[in-house]
Amino acid sequence: MKTMLRLYQLGNTNYRSTFFDLIHGDTETKQTKGLSYLFSKYPELIELFLKKVDRQLTQQNPKFMQEIDFVQVDAEMLSVGETKIRRDITLSFFQRSIKRLVIVIEAKSASTGVINEADLTSQLTAYLDPINFPWDVNVPMIGITLTKHKVLHPPNSGFSSLTWTDMVGLIKELISKEKKSGGEITIAEEFLDFIYGVRKAMKYYEVEVLSVAAGKTHELTKKHFVHACPHNAKGFLYKTPIYMTFRSSGGGEMEFLYKTEEIVVLNPLSPSLDISLEGIQKDFATRIKEYITDRIEGFGFTHQGEDYRFYNLSSKDVIHLKHLPKPPANNSGARYYSIAELIKGEKVVSVASQDK
Repeated sequence: MKTMLRLYQLGNTNYRSTFFDLIHGDTETKQTKGLSYLFSKYPELIELFLKKVDRQLTQQNPKFMQEIDFVQVDAEMLSVGETKIRRDITLSFFQRSIKRLVIVIEAKSASTGVINEADLTSQLTAYLDPINFPWDVNVPMIGITLTKHKVLHPPNSGFSSLTWTDMVGLIKELISKEKKSGGEITIAEEFLDFIYGVRKAMKYYEVEVLSVAAGKTHELTKKHFVHACPHNAKGFLYKTPIYMTFRSSGGGEMEFLYKTEEIVVLNPLSPSLDISLEGIQKDFATRIKEYITDRIEGFGFTHQGEDYRFYNLSSKDVIHLKHLPKPPANNSGARYYSIAELIKGEKVVSVASQDK
């Protein structure tokens, strides 16, 4: 006999739900508790995560995980003292009764794009302080932030940054491995469904395709596979896309779809730019510097003193729209399309939504 649970919520008749929708708390708390459960359910995910966050450790001692007897996963661990602080996720690695390593993860919602990086660094520092968590004193520790966009911690902090894109990639890798070995993947797949659609307006990615007016930066984008725009300025608060495309002047024709691999936020005119770029992938950092140099020599950054959002566009995962689709009337502002609408071959295409 088979059974099915249907969970109705949000005042509508949509019963599509997952195991993780049963977790108590707000969106961010649900994601944190859900990921903790996933770690406890799939030890293989912990191994993949460890390789991702500390390659030096795994390269120096590739048998580290084989020496570990068990991993304790703590969700929302409280500190000692009168003023309580709460770690989101703590992974404690034990060999027999000896604690060999502790990883502390500060996880923000997969849908939260604007974060004060200094506050996040300070928060994580407190989580690794033995005064607050004395049971971890003299144990090697790793601090990780898990956010929607890459966080550039000060190099001397020793902290690492992963994005939800990274985490989803690890979970997909886990699912692939489990499928090959005949393992159970339902919970892992449901967690991805949960992340992709936590709420109707709060998705891991909000749209399939973001289309923006090409403007003067288009040639730089084609050269460096980088797009940059003010992070908080009115008119530039774009939804997070899977792909980006650019509308040419005049009729607004769109020629290419670029897969968005990563998004980072930084001040392009900061005197500490080189230090900030140490926190991201080397090839992307190089292209950002070259993009900034070319843009300064050309027309500059009009929102001086402000942070800019830099999109890492794949040079390999590009879809050529040979039929050059365009909107009925071209204008400025963000437009959002489905991939199916842009690749179906019609010249004039309809938006799924648009920013006002």
